[in-house]
Amino acid sequence: MSTLHIRGDRRTLITGVGTLGLGALLVPALSACGGDDGGIGGADAAAQTPDVPDLHGLETAEDIWDALLDGNQRWADGKPVHPHTDAEWRTSLAEGQEPVAAVFSCVDSRVGPELVFDTGVGDLMVTRTAGNVFDPLVSESVSYGPAALEASLLVVLGHQKCGAVTAAHEALLAAEEGTELEEHDYALPETVEALRPAYEAAKGESGDPVDAMIKANVLLTIQALKEHPNLAELVADGELTVVGGVYSLETGLITEIS
Repeated sequence: MSTLHIRGDRRTLITGVGTLGLGALLVPALSACGGDDGGIGGADAAAQTPDVPDLHGLETAEDIWDALLDGNQRWADGKPVHPHTDAEWRTSLAEGQEPVAAVFSCVDSRVGPELVFDTGVGDLMVTRTAGNVFDPLVSESVSYGPAALEASLLVVLGHQKCGAVTAAHEALLAAEEGTELEEHDYALPETVEALRPAYEAAKGESGDPVDAMIKANVLLTIQALKEHPNLAELVADGELTVVGGVYSLETGLITEIS
C-alpha cells in the first residue's frame, strides 16, 4: 500500500490485564491524579458572565451539550467570555476535578476544544490524536472522564480539512488505483491504516470524499465508544450520552452529526 507522508460513585476502570492485575493497581493512582477528594469545592467562586450558565450547575447531558453549542456560537461570533479562567476558580480545583464532559478530538492546533466551546479550566477532559484515531490505549484515556469522574457527556469532534484524514484518503485511494504518491518527511502509515474503516464507510457518499470520510470517522468512533467495556453499561443505563460533531475552520461553528 502506498502511504502518504505529510509535514460521586466512582467506577473502577477495567483494563485488558484483568480486574486484579495492573489495571486494578493503576486505578488508585489515576484517582489521585483525577481526584474526587473534595470535588469542585469552589464552584460559587467562579466569575460567570450574565446569561452564560455555569456548566457545573446543569443537570443533564442534553443541557450540557446545548450549553457547549451556545459557547461555540459565542466563539464563532467572536464574542467568547472565557468562563472559569480566573485565579480563584483555578485555586478551587487544586483538590480535585469534576469535568462535565469529555471530548475526543484531533490534535490540529486550530481546533482546541476549550476554545471552540468557550469553556474554562476543569470544564472538559480532552483527549486528542491525529485524525481522531482511536485505539485501545487512547480509549482508556477517552473513557476516563465518563467512567471514573462521572462526566455525563462524551463528544467526538472531527473537523473540516483534517490533514490526517486527507493524507489517509489520498494514500488509500492511490493504493486502490496502483499509483504512486509523492514522498514527504513525515510518515503516517499507522494512522492511514487506522482510518481505513472510515475510508471504506465513506465510499459512495455524495459530496467531497474527504468530508464524507471525516464524518464517517466520527460516527465509527461514536459506535466504538458506546461499545467500549468501560462505557457500554453507562450508555445502556442512560448515564452517558455520546454525541458527534464536525468543526468548520471557516465559520468556527460545530455541526452535530448522527
